[in-house]
Amino acid sequence: MRPCTHKLLRLGLLAALLLAGTGQAAAPLSELKLFKSAPMGQGLWRMELISSDDPQMARGAAAMGQTGLCMDVARQMSKNTPAEDPRCTPKVLRNTDSQAEIEVSCKDGGSSRMLMTRESEKSYLMDSTVSKDGKQRSFKVRYTHAGACKGESMMQFDKNSPMCKQMDPAKMLAGCARLPETSRAACEQQMKGLAASCQ
Repeated sequence: MRPCTHKLLRLGLLAALLLAGTGQAAAPLSELKLFKSAPMGQGLWRMELISSDDPQMARGAAAMGQTGLCMDVARQMSKNTPAEDPRCTPKVLRNTDSQAEIEVSCKDGGSSRMLMTRESEKSYLMDSTVSKDGKQRSFKVRYTHAGACKGESMMQFDKNSPMCKQMDPAKMLAGCARLPETSRAACEQQMKGLAASCQ
């Protein structure tokens, strides 16, 4: 898997967990007015990169093809995420019926700011800026509801996409071995699900 694709995949996973309400973020994000009338924590949502100042991210989006985030799986994963010793802490800066702005600070020195805007009942626009190691990148992603989830993987791809053709399940599972034991099983389950979604 190319580095640019892997970068976008990590950002997609982070966004899904935040929007579904992770163990770390459940308290502040559960109070967002933006999702009270049209919850985003259910079903399959297509992820479309609208713009980015990072050329690698744009190439990664092209390689991933049509990408879906299963919020049902993300929500279930959040229930299994330990709430103690959070690596990242979210803070709600804006909370209205049409917009939500969130700042996330992480223990590794990284931070991100996300402005989420409801375009319609089935469409949200996320404008994000991510900072780490003195570098900053910005991107916009549109999430559009696409019905029920297909399969048990949180990230779901077009089986004909370049990413699926490049995917190496063995290397993906090997990456899970470097995670803490509490997160390893969930990671392995998701990696197997990703591989299955490409078949």
